[in-house]
Amino acid sequence: MILRLNKIRSKKCQCVVTVMSIMKIFQFINVRNHYVIQSCLVISFITVTIWITTVLRKKKKNKLNAQQCVNKKKISIPLVIITGCDTGLGYSIVTRYLKGEHLNKNQNNSKIYNMLFSNNKALLVPNKIAIIAFCLNPNSPGAKCLVQLSLENNNIQLFVRQLNLTDNDSIKTGVTFVTDLLQQNVDTIGQHNETVVLKYELHALVNNAARMVMAEYEWQTSKMIKEQFEVNILGPIKLTAMLLPTFRKDKSRVINVISHCAYLPLPGVSIYGATKAAVRAWTLGTRVELDIHGIKMITFSPGSFYLHSSIMNGQQRMIDYKEMCNNMNKEQLAYYGAFMFAYQNYLGNIDVYISPPETTIPSTNKIYCQMDDALWAVQPKAEYNVREPWRYRIYFAVAWTLSSLGLHYFKDKVVRQFVATPQFHNDIASQVENVS
Repeated sequence: MILRLNKIRSKKCQCVVTVMSIMKIFQFINVRNHYVIQSCLVISFITVTIWITTVLRKKKKNKLNAQQCVNKKKISIPLVIITGCDTGLGYSIVTRYLKGEHLNKNQNNSKIYNMLFSNNKALLVPNKIAIIAFCLNPNSPGAKCLVQLSLENNNIQLFVRQLNLTDNDSIKTGVTFVTDLLQQNVDTIGQHNETVVLKYELHALVNNAARMVMAEYEWQTSKMIKEQFEVNILGPIKLTAMLLPTFRKDKSRVINVISHCAYLPLPGVSIYGATKAAVRAWTLGTRVELDIHGIKMITFSPGSFYLHSSIMNGQQRMIDYKEMCNNMNKEQLAYYGAFMFAYQNYLGNIDVYISPPETTIPSTNKIYCQMDDALWAVQPKAEYNVREPWRYRIYFAVAWTLSSLGLHYFKDKVVRQFVATPQFHNDIASQVENVS
């Protein structure tokens, strides 16, 4: 208080000195009109007073701003983007985080497993996480379940948005939403009544959305083939490219979900396998390109969980089947018609075992442990492969060995035996009887 009074007195002294200086100037230039002298003195006094007041206000404002900046606490919230969250893997991952199950150590892995397949010692999972769940249909049962679950969790901020990877405008709209969100600063009140500034940082993009048509290559229409390439490889490439400037700034990671079909393609899903092989090749190449910029490119093979995914949805498969039949010419219908019918009947037997869309992958599945590692490890691995069932591992080892030895005839026999779908014979009637 005493210091403030001294400052005010010093300012007043400066005003008096300024006025006296002006009077001396008038005496020097021999101005004798007292009215002119008084007017000039009043104007000078007012001007000096305004100037001093302005300076004092600016200092006070700067002091307040500095104090506010000190009191504000900045917290960075990692933002994770996941595509294909209507069902399956994307839906299961988001559901697990919303339920807080990612904090539970419910996967008791052996020390040998952790040493070979995991890097959990270096996991840094923050308390607060923001997730953008991109869904093809934001009004789907899965999307609605996610929104409902998000209301019960204060530590996970969920944003459910529509994304169609076959539509460039939809991709641009999704990217715009992400960039706008990253530019926002959210002010909240902390535990000790201090102002807390929440700032989003793009931590990871999980390219998970996929489209699969389970049918032989010749049956599939150009539209089906195009959709699979757009959803599985071209769409993720475009989405990732548009976010690269932000990835460089935030040192983010991109997790591309592939399939065992990327390593050893299977008949009936040859187009799907081609797209996943392309995703793997793109990831391996760009990992070297982008590593120098602090961006980590990761492949993630989730293993077998088709019974908990809509990728083999019976309703969509029947739509595809009708479209394929309508697109065939007479010769193809006559040649393949009965075989296609037997093929679809065989796949239809699986429908009764497929879980409803809102059912998640069981929590005992190693897929979650591997995904946590890919998302939060300080130094994540370049490739993650969730262990397949023993039947597939034996098949893969035998097929890979035969292929390496050049014994492709025997390798193809093994592949056909493993897939176990109906085989085409000239005697179509006999084939239909066997399937029945």
